[in-house]
Amino acid sequence: MQNIIKLSVSKTKTYIDCKKKFEFAYNLKLPRKEWDFHTFGKFCHKVLEDFHMVYINGSTKPYHEVMTNVYRDALLEYKSKMTKEAREECWTIISQYLKIMSDDKKNNSVSNVIACEKGFELLVNGNILLNGSIDRVQIDADNVLHVCDYKTVKNKKYIKDDWFQLLTYAYVLMKEDPALEKIRASYILLRYNYEYITIEFSKQEILDVEAKYIDYAHKMLTETNFTPTPSPLCRFCDFLDSCQEGKMSTNRNLKYGEVSW
Repeated sequence: MQNIIKLSVSKTKTYIDCKKKFEFAYNLKLPRKEWDFHTFGKFCHKVLEDFHMVYINGSTKPYHEVMTNVYRDALLEYKSKMTKEAREECWTIISQYLKIMSDDKKNNSVSNVIACEKGFELLVNGNILLNGSIDRVQIDADNVLHVCDYKTVKNKKYIKDDWFQLLTYAYVLMKEDPALEKIRASYILLRYNYEYITIEFSKQEILDVEAKYIDYAHKMLTETNFTPTPSPLCRFCDFLDSCQEGKMSTNRNLKYGEVSW
């Protein structure tokens, strides 16, 4: 029986971006930090997930009532971890979404959200257990399945032309329904008034991601030289204190946009 290797988007992208960070996180299992921007993202994700789940479960309550309730409940969990400024920004972001939803309802253009935080475990090639969760799955007005991932990045450049995460989620959905011929996919930028960065994947493009995971799994299992890839983003690395190359490449007094996968 083959040894099973567990892979996710974040684990795979860690290996792609910096093998040294991969070693610290998944081989040595060093402690991770809790960053403010992670908490911010989790809070926004929870509010949006809980909002849509209310309607997936059949509620007909007004949007403003549901949004107020889910925001309040999320705040009970996260308030102690967030600054006043972060809470205010979250409320602004959520209020923008409430307006968008209300406008869409008036225009009869509300998408049919069918799943939120959709968890998955998929066995690939007999030895790769691909796991994770998908922020949102919806069916658009043209009946195309649409997979969405929320992003709280401050700078769009950090996700430009990086479709690996969405391809992975599209692959999972196509494995569930092999009859699909294409899947629409979007990053939704919460800090940009819910701007969509959208692409449509063909069936072949989606299925090709399987070979990438097989290749990455082999490299992870056989890797012996965990070479660091220093960059300005090292300042947001959980393991900076353990990485000499990272410390040399960064100046803690500078500030750059963060990435949260």
